[in-house]
Amino acid sequence: MTPNKEKLLVALLTSRTKKEAAAAAGISDRTMRSYFEDKEFCQRYREAFAGVVQDATRRAQQLLEPALSTLQTVMEDEEIPAQARITAAKSIIDYSLKLTEQADILEQLRELERWKEELNGNR
Repeated sequence: MTPNKEKLLVALLTSRTKKEAAAAAGISDRTMRSYFEDKEFCQRYREAFAGVVQDATRRAQQLLEPALSTLQTVMEDEEIPAQARITAAKSIIDYSLKLTEQADILEQLRELERWKEELNGNR
């Protein structure tokens, strides 16, 4: 890949818009659009973006326990206004339900993958 394409990849991951990314990379919007017609460039962009998403997901997972602890502290502190305690309790319930649902879906996917492997192994 060319140095300009590499610059654009970095800029795409750190800029708010594609237009800002093109300017940061020192290329025109038209040139940027032509880069997106290149399969290799698109693949590298998807891989780089997936890495950013994975990093953000790990960070969010690391912050989950302290966030839930903070909500629990607010929920249990009787000196805090009732509305804030109710909001904290609702947030804990919502997050718990979402996490449980996602864990269940992941387990179902794992079971389907095991089932698929067993089927393919029997052929």
